[in-house]
Amino acid sequence: MATCHQRNPCQTAQLSGSTPMSDTAATAVVGDVRSAGPSLGSLTVRDTNPLSYPDTQGSFRPGLDHGQPQTEGGIDVKRLVHALRRRWLPAAVLGSVLAAAIAIPTWYFLPKGFEAVVWLRIRDKGGMLSSGGRDTSEYESYRKTQLQLLRSPVVLNAALRRPGVSSLKTVVEQDDPVRWLAETIEVAVPPGSEVMQLKLRAPLAEDASKVLNAVTACYLDDIVNKDRQERLSRRDLLEKKYKENQAELRSRREIFNELAKTLGTRDSIEVATQRSLLLDHLSTVRAALVQAEKDLAIIDTELAVMEMQKNDGDNQGADGENNADGGMAGVSQDMVDAALSREPEIRDLTERISGLTSSIQSQEQRSARGASEPAVKRMKTQRKQLQQQLVEVKNLLREQVIGVMSQGPAGAGVSALSGGRGTLNPAVLRLRREGLLKVIQETTREKEELSKEVTSLGQANADMEVRKGEIEQLHRVTDQIGLQLEATSLDLTAPARVQLLEEAAVPESDDEIQRIMISLLAGCAGLTLGGGAVVLLEYMRNKLGSPDVITQRLGLRLIGTVPWVSGSRRDAGSEYRLAESVDSIRTVVLHGGRDVPKVIMITSPGYREGKSSVAANLAASIARSDKRTLLLEGNLRTPSVHTTLQLDGAATGMSDLLRGEVTANDVIQPTTIEGLFAVAGGNCDYTAINALSRPEFGRIMQGFRDTFDVIVIDAGPVLHYADTLLIGQRCDGVLIATMRDVSSVPAIAAASERLRSAGVRVLGCVMCGTRESKVPSMAIGRPA
Repeated sequence: MATCHQRNPCQTAQLSGSTPMSDTAATAVVGDVRSAGPSLGSLTVRDTNPLSYPDTQGSFRPGLDHGQPQTEGGIDVKRLVHALRRRWLPAAVLGSVLAAAIAIPTWYFLPKGFEAVVWLRIRDKGGMLSSGGRDTSEYESYRKTQLQLLRSPVVLNAALRRPGVSSLKTVVEQDDPVRWLAETIEVAVPPGSEVMQLKLRAPLAEDASKVLNAVTACYLDDIVNKDRQERLSRRDLLEKKYKENQAELRSRREIFNELAKTLGTRDSIEVATQRSLLLDHLSTVRAALVQAEKDLAIIDTELAVMEMQKNDGDNQGADGENNADGGMAGVSQDMVDAALSREPEIRDLTERISGLTSSIQSQEQRSARGASEPAVKRMKTQRKQLQQQLVEVKNLLREQVIGVMSQGPAGAGVSALSGGRGTLNPAVLRLRREGLLKVIQETTREKEELSKEVTSLGQANADMEVRKGEIEQLHRVTDQIGLQLEATSLDLTAPARVQLLEEAAVPESDDEIQRIMISLLAGCAGLTLGGGAVVLLEYMRNKLGSPDVITQRLGLRLIGTVPWVSGSRRDAGSEYRLAESVDSIRTVVLHGGRDVPKVIMITSPGYREGKSSVAANLAASIARSDKRTLLLEGNLRTPSVHTTLQLDGAATGMSDLLRGEVTANDVIQPTTIEGLFAVAGGNCDYTAINALSRPEFGRIMQGFRDTFDVIVIDAGPVLHYADTLLIGQRCDGVLIATMRDVSSVPAIAAASERLRSAGVRVLGCVMCGTRESKVPSMAIGRPA
């Protein structure tokens, strides 16, 4: 038992090759957790992955849950702390180098000298003129404009021309003082504030304050005050124009009032109504004039007939016989027309035609279309029809009149045509004729006056409309000018938008402390950036940092942990803790459930994760519990059992047995530990690898089951070779060996998933390389 404690607990295998390694070399490698040698704490992992399973850098196999943190989208603090623990030294070195690389140039290139400060206030326009909120866009535009004007050559040249400025030492030393001022003047504006700071740094304190005060004074005089003068001039122009428009408006209103007074109204609609009434009256006067003219024509006709009858009476006796024979010899055409004009039907048609004619003339004057108006066209059509009807009636009555006048004396004919009124007195007709003439004269004069009045009202109505529109337009323009004048006057009464709060004072001290602080901040930023990059890269590798990751993130059963045993500090206590941890793993595996596994395979996701050490120490621990135990080499490609137990590497082994060249008794070798036997790898070839999938391998394993109480198989990495899956199907359970700070969490999850997909029972995980041995109870994790 003492020999086991001295030789086996920390022995391991050379996983990267088949060259044997002594106990001293193995112990030395174990002592350095980050050395790239085969040991219990080795960080090196081969990156060969022929089956496209996740590599140790944290890649994922599509479609599988490979142990992602339970809190999605956040940072795992514990994982970040372990990444910092593993890489604190490279992070500190890189961060220090980067901090120095940033801080030193920052200190060197920061401007030196004294800084003068001028305080200005730029008021918000909305805050000056109203109680409303700030117009942010207008304010920012105004502030940026003022800043550009302050740095403009106009202001800077004016400042340099001031007495005593151009002769300052700081200004004289500059090749281009204007450009130097434009580049040196800095502006600081606190967010949400109306205060603006102008800063200027110069080697001499007095020069800095004088130059900055000169620039500020020129800016206020040439830009701010000049802008106020321009607004005053604009206010004067607006006031002058406003007064001129007011005078013009009063003049036009007086003319309009005179016109309205003449017309008796200010409403153009009412004027149009008056003109319409006058047109109706004019139509009536025209109709009366036409009727009077007709009556005068009738009287003239009757007087002519009477005169003719008188002349005919004188010759009646002498020419009686001739008149009887001639019929129509004494009847003239004028007599016939006069008789027809007195017929009621003809007079009615004549009056209707006269009325339509008057209506046509009136409508043509009212309408803008004139003769093209549809109503005028309809009335003309009606008049034409009445005229045709009048001609037809005259032709029909003409023969009757001629017949009546031919049968008797002229007096009888005239009496008959006059409707039975008897013979008219010529004196009465002449009196009637004189009265009609007076009526016609008066009616004609009234018609002319009405026509002039209608024309005058039409022109006045149009003039009123034009003048009214001009007055309204001038009134609107005047109102707009008045509003602008009021706004300008109010703007002038408000305080200046740019106000000097405090001139630049002579700086009392330079800015060395500020340069130191800025350089320190730059160095801290470099330290954080460099160290953070290293830690972040390590964080992204997602290495196994604590046993809790196995149970909480991966959901696998934690069988136990194997402590780190340093070669330089190896003593009896560390040997005891190692043996105790392995014994605890043995107890959990063999007595932790109803189905006690007889064939146990030890594998790992990748290389150098402590699986050979776990297999050898677990086999030795089982043998110490009085069980006949066999440690079987399952990694035929890179065997390590003979190295771990210091057996003859040239002896026949598992590969020879698979090829059928030897028997099982020929390959079993005793070890220095009582009850522990081993089968080395032997001479591996392709035939031996293929034999793992044939029934002969099952018969070999059954023979070992019958011979030994427990069989421990040291298999190859499950994510690198398919051999491990073939061997695992012949086992009762599999332990996955992991190494703290070496194993990849996604790779562990992928290894477990791959074993389960092949129907292999996963007992749980063993974590190697812990600083303290944690012997969990059988309740740790969930059953695999």
